[in-house]
Amino acid sequence: MSLLIIGFLIGCVFGAILFLGGASSYRKILGTLLLKDMTIIKLMMTAIGVGSLGVYLLDLGQLANFSIKPAYVWGIAAGGAIFGVGWAVSGYCPGTCVVGASEGKLDAVATLMGALVGGLLFAWAFPSLEGLLIQNANFGAITLGEVLGIDGIYLAIAMSAAMLYTAFFVLKDRYN
Repeated sequence: MSLLIIGFLIGCVFGAILFLGGASSYRKILGTLLLKDMTIIKLMMTAIGVGSLGVYLLDLGQLANFSIKPAYVWGIAAGGAIFGVGWAVSGYCPGTCVVGASEGKLDAVATLMGALVGGLLFAWAFPSLEGLLIQNANFGAITLGEVLGIDGIYLAIAMSAAMLYTAFFVLKDRYN
């Protein structure tokens, strides 16, 4: 089976999990942003905990191949700020806006179109922004494991355990 088909099927399963978990629900998103409803946060922490450990295990079994990207501070900070503002304004992150758009929610469709236009504008502006965003404060392809001198699988185990423990035993909904 083609890797593209496998990736597509994994994406469909992830989208279905987001839908079933309520990640495209206005009430759930608002509750998450107000830190009252932890459902989406728990869902994402579970996905990150399982996914990060899974990828490291696949890499150990030589079934995956890490491609570490450079850590360029200003580009990452700018991207994070744009992501945060977009989520705060629209109420959707990239995954949930695709799920919402597939449900026919017009605000999600508008968010998805805005993201695509924003991506196109960034691609056009990138040559003039590259020096500012990438070449300054570029630490290269580093990992936390390399910085700490610890094999990545041990960090993945610890961080996955912490994420899963927090999602299942620490986070509680507040409805007052």
